[in-house]
Amino acid sequence: MLYDGTAKIRALPLDSRPPLDIVSVLSASDSVNALVWSSAAGWLMSMALVIMQGVLTMPEAVEAWVEGMKDVLEPMFVLLLAWSLGDVIGHVKTADFLAKALHSGLPSWSFPALVAILAHVISYACGSSFGTMGIILPLVGPLAFKLGGGDPDFLLHCVGAVLGGSIFGNVCSPISDTTILTVLATKCGMQEHVATITPYALLTAALALVLGNIPVGLGLYGPLTATGISGAVLIAIIVMFGKRPPE
Repeated sequence: MLYDGTAKIRALPLDSRPPLDIVSVLSASDSVNALVWSSAAGWLMSMALVIMQGVLTMPEAVEAWVEGMKDVLEPMFVLLLAWSLGDVIGHVKTADFLAKALHSGLPSWSFPALVAILAHVISYACGSSFGTMGIILPLVGPLAFKLGGGDPDFLLHCVGAVLGGSIFGNVCSPISDTTILTVLATKCGMQEHVATITPYALLTAALALVLGNIPVGLGLYGPLTATGISGAVLIAIIVMFGKRPPE
């Protein structure tokens, strides 16, 4: 990513070239391309190591690589379909429609909570946290600025609600790339993984709404207090209801 971003910035004309710092380099880089190259480098290095150490012969290493590719084909297809679904949701402007529907007669204190719920729904539907942020943030920013009367704290609260709510689907959506890769890496069934992770995600989302977005929106206390109260309640729930799994 650093090499790709640096090369793209240096290829720009001098008058429009941003400063060569870490933020600009990462912003200009293609993360998907970097993942492809790093994955290829990873399996090439793995094959080289097992062959050089005599663990496997060349034909055995190639056979093992082919068998490994069979394991990842199904998740790859699901991942491609998940990305396609996310693009469709973006093109039909689902978030735009929902945001406009929420605009009329909306009290400002409820907006961060509604934005978080909207981020939960869209992120679960498209399975991408970054995709959800890209869809909602351009809509929420101007709307939050208008509803909050230009208050930077209210705008920051709404942006935080988007960022936090977008993680929900990335954690527990069955079409999320994170979920698919977790299932692939752990050899756990998709249904079992989603069924076991969803209660934790729902609990955290509910506490963030009830103890964070709503009271902070009402001005009952600040974000740091909300974080402390939510964390304390989570710890209390674990202590009271948590159970150790069997050995």
